[in-house]
Amino acid sequence: MTTLIVAEKPNVAKKIAEALGTAKRKKKGKVSYYLLPEEDIAVASAVGHLYSLRQARPIDTYPFFDIGWVSPADHDAKMSYLKDYIAILADLATDADEVVNACDYDIEGSVIGYNAIVHACRMDPSTAHRMKFSTLTAEELRTSYRTREENLNFPMVMAGLTRHELDWYWGINTSKALSTSVKRKAKKYVPLSAGRVQTPTLLFLNEREKEIASFEPTPYWTLDIHFTKSGVPVKASYPKKLTDKETADAIYHDVKGKDGVVSELKKNRNEKKTPIPMDLGILQAEAWGTFKYLPKRTQEIAQTLYEAGLISYPRTSSQKLPKELGFEKILDMLSRNPAYHDAAKTVLTTPLEPVQGKKDDPAHPAIYPTGILPEKLTKDQERLYDLIVCRFLAAFMPSAMVENTTVTVEVATHPFITRGQTVLQEGWMAFYGKYTRSTTEELPVLAEREGVAIERHEKTKKMTKPPARYNPASVIKEMETLGIGTKATRANIVDTLYGRGYIKGREIAVTEIGQTLIATLLRYTPDIASVELTRHFEEQMELILASKKDREEVLKEAKERLREMLGVFKKKEDEIGTSLLKAIINSENENLGVCPVCGKGLRVVVSRATKKRFVGCSNYPSCKTSYPLPQKGTVEFSPEACTECGAPMIKGRRGMVSCINMDCPGKKKKELPAAEADASS
Repeated sequence: MTTLIVAEKPNVAKKIAEALGTAKRKKKGKVSYYLLPEEDIAVASAVGHLYSLRQARPIDTYPFFDIGWVSPADHDAKMSYLKDYIAILADLATDADEVVNACDYDIEGSVIGYNAIVHACRMDPSTAHRMKFSTLTAEELRTSYRTREENLNFPMVMAGLTRHELDWYWGINTSKALSTSVKRKAKKYVPLSAGRVQTPTLLFLNEREKEIASFEPTPYWTLDIHFTKSGVPVKASYPKKLTDKETADAIYHDVKGKDGVVSELKKNRNEKKTPIPMDLGILQAEAWGTFKYLPKRTQEIAQTLYEAGLISYPRTSSQKLPKELGFEKILDMLSRNPAYHDAAKTVLTTPLEPVQGKKDDPAHPAIYPTGILPEKLTKDQERLYDLIVCRFLAAFMPSAMVENTTVTVEVATHPFITRGQTVLQEGWMAFYGKYTRSTTEELPVLAEREGVAIERHEKTKKMTKPPARYNPASVIKEMETLGIGTKATRANIVDTLYGRGYIKGREIAVTEIGQTLIATLLRYTPDIASVELTRHFEEQMELILASKKDREEVLKEAKERLREMLGVFKKKEDEIGTSLLKAIINSENENLGVCPVCGKGLRVVVSRATKKRFVGCSNYPSCKTSYPLPQKGTVEFSPEACTECGAPMIKGRRGMVSCINMDCPGKKKKELPAAEADASS
């Protein structure tokens, strides 16, 4: 009996083959696969999705629902490399008696494997088996193969197929409607998009934008005193926000030039609980807060660590570490790494009962290190790996104990307060404290009724600030709270909004076209942007996953809702097109960031003389900063500026970004010989 194992990616196929026996590597074109003659096993891979949804005929009007699963290689020359992967699976399937889906054990992996089995292998999916693993260690892969499930987990497959079809119905039809409305007015095709999750996400971002725009700042005054004790500078502040200038002036007049006395000193102990194990959302939030990695970037780095066998599957929603993972073995392996030797040995002396979070995931545990010793890691991989290891080690440690000190200094009967914190018991902070970003410092020793010589009195006028903008990590947190999107798709949704030009900046601002799109949809077809409707269908897919709902019933409801919404849209097509076209024209001058020379905004400019496009400073002619752009094709700007020179960056093929400044120091470093580059740094 010959078994064909289908992996999700080539390097995973290699690890599976090597774990199961003596593998012989074969090639077809540039694609490798593996034969294990002694075990009667063949291992081949997909390369992500080999098949995607596509319309079965040209889209003449909307709504349109005539779709099917096809290989992108059949209609896109850039995807022709998929043909060899499909051909290998087809060839191996002819001699296979059994097929096993060994793609990632989640909804996407279930869809990838199912389509490969049905369309490439042309085998009966009802007879297929499923491997389930959370790490790519040889031991777990062997166990996963030996205990493979007797079916593909069809509820997971059906939920995945339904999600893809719903997203296609929503995205293509709403995008077609928007583009058609503008084309009627502009007499040319202008790409616009909306989506089942994308548009509700833009909606709540725009709500924050409106809050910020309507915010009216009001003045207030702060009063501070500065003194030094035992060589330590201390700042104490008046405890109330003073909104009346006369009151602020009066208090300042009373205390100016006078010394103070410690009128009250309070101490209390506080427990800082051990941080729970990380799911993908926590990892993305921590990586943003510590390293300013965009959530999608964090997800990509984590995936490379997983494929290297260093961490468990990252796209998990679990915050639990089950004891079946074998903590002692993992910690023993970590102790062989000099960077974690002492910490791992310390944890091994504990009862090995990690703190647990509330959320669970039936497919995978929380993210944890496997203990395998890393070989060569990039700087980004090293940082994220350390974050994951330290969080794992911290999970076994007791709470930290801190002593909070509140000191009140009285100056001319007016109180000024300062606070400090002393760590009494490090607990988990011994390993994860460097990632807590705590701002409270220890105070010098003070005593009640002690005199304080004030060195400086300050009165500062400030203005109230509007609500904070979302950042890429807090957007994902809000999506999770609202119940829209999935752990695997949320980062891509945010990236799409950047790519479409609907949002910009790390402190996210909604652009004019983004604001107009939402305003227009809310005016004419609000259900397209409805968070409630999106959440409703998310719940329906959870019911499919739980075998409590038939997917055809869910798809039927979605078609009915779209027909209803788009029927209204068609009646208002002219007004919608007029509204959107104005914003599109204005968006050509959208701010692309800050000019590194003068601090004003950068924008795309088309020369009247040469008709060439470039990025120029809005402060021209006072500032003549400019950067060249490609003259053909669509230019997609990255939300991040170049870290070397501050100029905008554009996206190229496969998501690669490059600085548009031809004189960027980063580009010059790459051109230097290795020795000279080292010397220059």
